[in-house]
Amino acid sequence: MITTAEIVDRLESVPSIDRLLELGCRRHADKAFIRWRGETTTYAEFDADVARVAGALTGLGVREGDRVAVMMTNSPDWLALWFAVVRTGAVLVPINTAHKSAGLRYQLEDCRPSVLVLDPGFVIHLDVTQLEHRPRHVLTAVPRSTTPPVVATGLGPHSPAAILYTSGTTGPPKGCLLPHGQYVAASFLHADACGYDESTVIYTCLPLFHINAQNYTVLSALAAGGTVALDDRFSASQFWDRLTEVGATAFNFIGSMAASLWNQPERESERQHGARVGFGVPLAPEIWESWEKRFGVRVVYTYGMTENALPAIVDSRETPVPAARRGSSGQASPTSEIAVVDEHDRPLGAGEIGQILTRARIPWTMTTEYVGRPDATAEAFRNHWFHTGDLGYLDADGYLFFVDRLKDAVRRRGEMVSSWEVETVVAQYPGVSECAMVGVSSELGDDDILVVLVTDDPGFDPARLVAFCGERLAHFQVPRYVRRVEELPKTQTQRVEKYRLRHEGLLAGDWDAGVPRRAREVHEAPTH
Repeated sequence: MITTAEIVDRLESVPSIDRLLELGCRRHADKAFIRWRGETTTYAEFDADVARVAGALTGLGVREGDRVAVMMTNSPDWLALWFAVVRTGAVLVPINTAHKSAGLRYQLEDCRPSVLVLDPGFVIHLDVTQLEHRPRHVLTAVPRSTTPPVVATGLGPHSPAAILYTSGTTGPPKGCLLPHGQYVAASFLHADACGYDESTVIYTCLPLFHINAQNYTVLSALAAGGTVALDDRFSASQFWDRLTEVGATAFNFIGSMAASLWNQPERESERQHGARVGFGVPLAPEIWESWEKRFGVRVVYTYGMTENALPAIVDSRETPVPAARRGSSGQASPTSEIAVVDEHDRPLGAGEIGQILTRARIPWTMTTEYVGRPDATAEAFRNHWFHTGDLGYLDADGYLFFVDRLKDAVRRRGEMVSSWEVETVVAQYPGVSECAMVGVSSELGDDDILVVLVTDDPGFDPARLVAFCGERLAHFQVPRYVRRVEELPKTQTQRVEKYRLRHEGLLAGDWDAGVPRRAREVHEAPTH
C-alpha cells in the first residue's frame, strides 16, 4: 500500500483539488474522463468547461472563501460547478436533494451561501423570502461565461474546500468543513488501495452531494488517470447491465445496496460485466464469499465517515480476504491512527468493544470543524482524538471491526445488542428484502428490540421470523416486536433514518412476541 511519506510527497506537488485536475489534464488530455448517458467528455474538454463556469462565477462576484451551495441531481454540470467553485477558492456546499421546507431552510441558514444553484424541479421546495440570510444569487442552471475567471492562488491542503453535512440519521445534520488536503490525500490512498490505473472505469450511481461519489469515484479516477461512469440513481434490477453498458471495471456500494443486489433473482448479466472491484460497506460476512463468487468481484472493505476520510481500508492486494477477516475494515491507513477506548477514553485490549477514535497522521487530512458548532467540535475532538460515535474492536493484529453506531446499539437484559448483528440475521430470513433494528422502551426499564422490515411474502409470519432468530442469536438479541412496512425511511445515500423509527416508538399494529398466542388471536380478531 502507498506509504505515509508518499502521500505527503504527493500533497506537496498536488496540494488542491484544482491541481489534481491540472495533473490529470497534463497527462491525459484526450482521454475519456466522464461517461454520461452515452456521451463522453475528455479531460481537456472538462477542464475547458470548468473554466467557463469559473468565469461565470467570477462575474457573479464569487471570490475566495465565499460559499456556493448546490442542490442538483447527478450530472456533468454538477461536476463542472464543483471544480469551478474550488478553482475560484470558494467553498462548495452540497445540499441533499431530498430536503424540503424546514430541512432545506435549516442547511441554507446554517451555511449562508453567497450563491445557490439548484435544479428547476427543486424550486418548489424553497421560498428564499423565508430565509434570514438570503443568497445573493439563486440560479436554476449552471452558469457559463467566456469571462476569464479569477483563479485563487496559494490554495493548499489547509484551504477549505467544502462543507458537507452529516446524513442526520441520529439528529440534525452538522456541517463538516473539509480541507483540500483531505480530498487529495484520500484520492491517492483510495486509488492505490483499490488498484486503480489508467484503464480503470469507476461506476457510481451514488449522489454527488455525498463524500463517497465525490472522493472515491471522481477524485480517485483523477488520481489514477481513469474514467468516471456516472448515473443518477440506483436500480438493483439494472445494476449489472449498467456496468456492462458503461464498460465499468470497478464500482462503489453503500447502505442497503449490497443486500438489495443479493436479493435479486439470479441472471446472466450479473457475471457478464467487466467489474472486478467493489468498494463499499456493509456486506454480511455470512454471504461474503458467496457474494463475491456470484457477482465475480473482490470486495474492498473500509471504515470511514465524512469527517475522517479513510482511517482504515483493506488493500485490494489482500483480497479476497480470509474468512476470519470478513467484515474487517483493515488496519489503520497511512493517513490515520486508530484507537478503541472505554467511556473514559482509556484504550481497550484486543477484542474488547468500545468507541472508535481516529486522528490524522498527516496535517489537514480530516475535517477541521463543525461549522458554527464550537461545542460539537470540542466534544468530538476531546483528548486530541476524533470521537466517531461508533462501536468497534481491534483484533490482535490491529484489524478494525465495526460493530454498530453507539446510538444504534441497544442495552437489553444487561447486555449490549448490536443492531448490525440482528439485522444480518433477519435479512437472511426468506422473503425479507430490507430491515432495521431499533430499541424501544420496555416496561422493565431496559430496551426491547423492534425490527422493522420489508417483505413481499404475502404469508409472512412474524412468529416464524422470531423463531428463526432464536436459533441464530443469543436470547437477549432476539426481537420482541416486528413491524412490516412498504419501505424504510432512508437518506439518499441509502442509509436508514433510524432516528425516525426511534421517534415513532411502538405503533398499534406492531406484532409482539410478549403477548401469548391465544391472547394475540383474540386481540387481533375482527369485531362485528
